[in-house]
Amino acid sequence: MPIYHTLGTIPRKRHIAFRRPDGGLYAEELVGHEGFTGTSALLYHIHPPTTVKSVRRVREMKLEADPNQTLHHRHFRTSQARKGGSPTMDRTPLLFNQDIAMLYVEPDVNDSHFYRNAQADELVYVSKGKGVLETSYGVLPFGEGDYLVIHRGILHRYRFEKGGEQTKLVIFESRGHVRWPKRYRNEFGQLIEGAPYSERDIRRPTYVEPTDEMGDFPILVKQYDGINEIMLDHHPLDVIGWDGYFYPWA
Repeated sequence: MPIYHTLGTIPRKRHIAFRRPDGGLYAEELVGHEGFTGTSALLYHIHPPTTVKSVRRVREMKLEADPNQTLHHRHFRTSQARKGGSPTMDRTPLLFNQDIAMLYVEPDVNDSHFYRNAQADELVYVSKGKGVLETSYGVLPFGEGDYLVIHRGILHRYRFEKGGEQTKLVIFESRGHVRWPKRYRNEFGQLIEGAPYSERDIRRPTYVEPTDEMGDFPILVKQYDGINEIMLDHHPLDVIGWDGYFYPWA
């Protein structure tokens, strides 16, 4: 995401002591693509994001292809797909290869856990429904017709509006980095006049006050074709501020 953005309170310089009102230090976390050279953001937590109480493997999710390799036409009748369940744990795979997977879900519950896809960027098309995406970077409202870009490693949780239409999501999991096509960008990363959209169309997260709460908070992480549970000893949405180029957007 080649647009710099910042929310909340951050120190005047990177990698310096940033103290809480009680004199303790906020924990600085670098999140991004390609280590120290790709797009990234610096997040400042009330508690270190490394204070993990336990870890365990929850479920295997390796996709298996149809053994019938005959080439023929297919019609995916998503209206007959499984209904209900979690927006992150009950997705129905439709198509996949080594680079990308296409999944479908009609969730009817809000997750109690937080979720992080550590092996793929997610491009989520909201076919029906509306709600809010809670993230470490703030909240991102969404509605019918929106595309949500959730880069790998970004912690998030869906909150759907009650009493509305049945939510329908189409998810594309990309092993590569989801970004604007090079043909639509100039050498500085700005969208050119011939692009089908512009920076004005992009919606970024809005700030919410951090949650300072201790307890057991499960984070489900998709990695190595499976789901792993990481139990934190504090609420993960404890970010006091952040800045950078790496964040979810719609």
